[in-house]
Amino acid sequence: MSAKSFTRIVIVAVAVGFVFAGPARADKKQLQEKLNKDLSIELDDVTIAEALEIIGQEAKLKIALSDEAVWELPEGENTRLSVKLQGRLSDSLTEMLSAFFMRYAVGDEQITIYPRPELEHIIGRPDTRQLELLKKIYTMRIEFAQGFSQEFVNSFIGKSMGVSFLPYNIPNQIYIILKTSEDDKGTSPTTLAVLLEQIGADLHRPHWYISGTDLPNEVLMIKMVSEEDFRQAKLDQIIDISFADERADVILRRLAEWAGMELSINTKSPSWLKRKISVKMQDVTLKQALQNIVSTVYCSFSISTRNNSVDVRGPMHLQKTAVPRKAQESAVKDNGYVGKISIPMDGGKYFLEFMLRQSDLTEELKNLREEKIKEVIQKTASQRKRKLIEALRKAKESAPTQPK
Repeated sequence: MSAKSFTRIVIVAVAVGFVFAGPARADKKQLQEKLNKDLSIELDDVTIAEALEIIGQEAKLKIALSDEAVWELPEGENTRLSVKLQGRLSDSLTEMLSAFFMRYAVGDEQITIYPRPELEHIIGRPDTRQLELLKKIYTMRIEFAQGFSQEFVNSFIGKSMGVSFLPYNIPNQIYIILKTSEDDKGTSPTTLAVLLEQIGADLHRPHWYISGTDLPNEVLMIKMVSEEDFRQAKLDQIIDISFADERADVILRRLAEWAGMELSINTKSPSWLKRKISVKMQDVTLKQALQNIVSTVYCSFSISTRNNSVDVRGPMHLQKTAVPRKAQESAVKDNGYVGKISIPMDGGKYFLEFMLRQSDLTEELKNLREEKIKEVIQKTASQRKRKLIEALRKAKESAPTQPK
């Protein structure tokens, strides 16, 4: 997205030789056996989609990115990386994916990539700085010798983590927790992730996330918020989306999933939400994207961060005139697309488009359409007649004169 910069991630994925445990279903056994084989691959500056395709070809299995994984990668399928896999594929693939906080799952026919739970602490698409900080939060050991001071704790967090906090007193809370656990040998090893979970519980702010930045050198911030504020932050995230000829209800469900909210649809005519539309938006909030999609199908919606729900109601279009049964049966047989509506949004920065079927039209619109079709046919016939007459006239004029 426009406010973020990305760099290529270099990964050295070397197998460490652990063995998968637990029984596998018969249809998954072959995939598991292929994952347990040794593989040596080195790829330089390729997209993650290309990397997975090449690895799949070498291992003779299919590896696919889930929609959730595409959404949580820095540049989606086009995220670039350099990787060297050496040894057991299961181990080296795990190591490669861990750089993006991704995991794989063995299905009946393919290996599918999904985001790991840790990515919940980055709202929207992460950039490489956020991923690097998230790795430090979960893996860097924090321990102090006996007699450490609050200033030393603050300095360690500021220099080692390179992060600020909201609320600003979180470093003080970290010091208090560490001081409470201090003994004659100092503190036991821990991680910032463990400390943040404990502080969140004490402050009744169960969620923390790494906020994005607008400037390359801006210090990243860890924000600790309530359940409701966390949902609001997800709705306020800036997104880019593109859907081509997709059902409106499918798009709404996808956006609701990105917000981590439940979608409830209460419509008088659900078929309106099943209409296929094409949408392309850039630099809009997730909440605005939901609003735009709902408005294209003449529905209304309400969002409750308290109840974690997105409620869609409608459509709010005029009631159609009653149609005789025979006419209805005829319409079912001839219910293809008859038009397309393109709606400019935000001053023409992007457009929302959706297709119209014969059954979507009111009787007035159907009659108007038939009249327009007749006008076009009559106009075309008149034009053809004039052209024919003109052609005959020219042919007669150009014909040689017969001698008397």
